[in-house]
Amino acid sequence: MSSLQEALRNAGLTSSDTKSRKKPNRKKATRSDESDLAKAYRARREAENAEIAQKKKAKQAEQQARRERNRQIEQALTDQVLNVSDGEVARYFQYGGRVRRVWCTSDQREALNAGQLAIVMFRGAPQLVDPQVAQSVTQFAPEAVPDLSQAEPDSPDGLDGYPPIPDDLIW
Repeated sequence: MSSLQEALRNAGLTSSDTKSRKKPNRKKATRSDESDLAKAYRARREAENAEIAQKKKAKQAEQQARRERNRQIEQALTDQVLNVSDGEVARYFQYGGRVRRVWCTSDQREALNAGQLAIVMFRGAPQLVDPQVAQSVTQFAPEAVPDLSQAEPDSPDGLDGYPPIPDDLIW
């Protein structure tokens, strides 16, 4: 042994068993000792997951309400639709910010304009019905019944609103 070790041992500053020297105890990082940044990321991820789950639940509730509303409309329209397959006259109306049309006979168009018939939009298609049926549908689905009190809009594909074309015009 070296003389320094013996001198330290003689002075009582070290123990005699130098072979059993222990390494300092280092703590291992645990979950409780995580950095603040990791905690913030985990909290943000949990908040995002909770928000996604909440949006999914809201969307499912909205879809269920729409299905129930469609079921009620279908039940109200059963055997009440007056559409004809060979309608030759188009009646234009505004619905959802767009000009739509329903094909009907000339008598049905006159009845629509007089308020003796009404329109109910069901699954993207206009259905001609009695005003009482439309009134019952309005109670649970007011957005499905377009307002026909306004004047009929001009046809979008015709020349309505434009001056007549002169006969002497040469192309």
